Amino acid sequence: MMTFLMSLMIGSFVGTIIWIVQSSIKSVTQKIFSQTWHYYTGLIPVFFLLGGSEILSRVISFLGSIVVVTDTSSRTSMIAEQNIPAQPTLSSFINQLFDNLLRLPYLSEMVLIVIVLWAAGATIFLVLNVKNYYKFKLFILAGSRVCDTLQCPVQVMVSTHATTPMLIGLWKPIIVLPDTRLEDKELALILSHELVHLQRGDLLVKLLVLVANAVHWFNPVIYLLNKQMNMQCELSCDEKVVKGMDAESRRLYGEMILSMLEYGVNQRNIIFTSSFSNSKRYIKRRLSNLMNAQETKRSILLISIVAIFAVIGAGGFAAYVAKSSLPGDFMSEKARRVVAPLTTVSSGYNKINVKDIDGTMVAYDKNGNRLPATPKGSDAPEKLSDKELVDRIKKHLEKQLPVPEGYLEALPQNERDALNEAYSMQLHSSN
Repeated sequence: MMTFLMSLMIGSFVGTIIWIVQSSIKSVTQKIFSQTWHYYTGLIPVFFLLGGSEILSRVISFLGSIVVVTDTSSRTSMIAEQNIPAQPTLSSFINQLFDNLLRLPYLSEMVLIVIVLWAAGATIFLVLNVKNYYKFKLFILAGSRVCDTLQCPVQVMVSTHATTPMLIGLWKPIIVLPDTRLEDKELALILSHELVHLQRGDLLVKLLVLVANAVHWFNPVIYLLNKQMNMQCELSCDEKVVKGMDAESRRLYGEMILSMLEYGVNQRNIIFTSSFSNSKRYIKRRLSNLMNAQETKRSILLISIVAIFAVIGAGGFAAYVAKSSLPGDFMSEKARRVVAPLTTVSSGYNKINVKDIDGTMVAYDKNGNRLPATPKGSDAPEKLSDKELVDRIKKHLEKQLPVPEGYLEALPQNERDALNEAYSMQLHSSN
């Protein structure tokens, strides 16, 4: 549960940062890249919100493990021998912060409560949106009639309740026209616009953005992202429709948008629905883009591709850094350990004490080997056979490590004499 919660927060953080950066430089990118480029790059934050942060952080971690092979045991040994205090860094601060968090009482219960609240919010968000869609669809199609005079890949309906042309429905989409008189050329332009939405799968894109909004319902930035994506969808669709048109045809297309605005505009954002006309505040921008839409040059296309990969790479690196800043134990389902500082015992060898949640202390030597448990107030190991004691003492001697006094005191005199003779040493008990 802790792993899921932290992945969710990292994804929300990275997606938010990318959206903020994209929005802050939009005044510059609008002069260079097309509306279609802005529409599809708007999906990059959505990708990170829906698990892309976890995917890319793992990919970067895997690639890093191939390029740089880290010898953990030797690093631990070096730290133990030198005993150099670590300099305070942002990473160490974050590690300490989460170490303190792990010590909180009833941490598992608190995490469970947070996840339940998150799941409830996401469910309510989705249920309300689906309910609004079906309610809206029933309202629009009530009293509607099929338009048999048009040849179109999808069914065309005329509704007295529709205030703007729209494409509605994900599985069996239909085009709904308002019950108003339209010239043949106007009708052709409207159908072209809605069919572009259908061919590009814009309703599926709206669904993905909606799911991201549901998953991160607690993040206010995602609501702005959702709204921006809907507007960018219409701008890029206009750009596609007027591509190759002369100035006169573009003017006619713009006048048709204005006529739909005068007839009435549906300003609600309904899932599985793509409206032809938006609210008044966006019309000026749409008309300006209509007259200024140009063919994308090959050099600009290459730069746009590089920019996309740069944004994705930066987002993935940010997710990797954010995840790497957390203690390794924290991202584990068994994250319940507190590592004590390096200590030196009277016998002269270094060891690390690890305290489990149940209070059990486990000792490891500087090479990462688990040491036998010692009774309180004594260095004597667990009850071992004479052969096991001799083997352990030999390993210490071969590694040129001090022999624990507990080993020598538990070893019979004849075995000590045999070791002294074999290694030409004078091992003796403190007694």
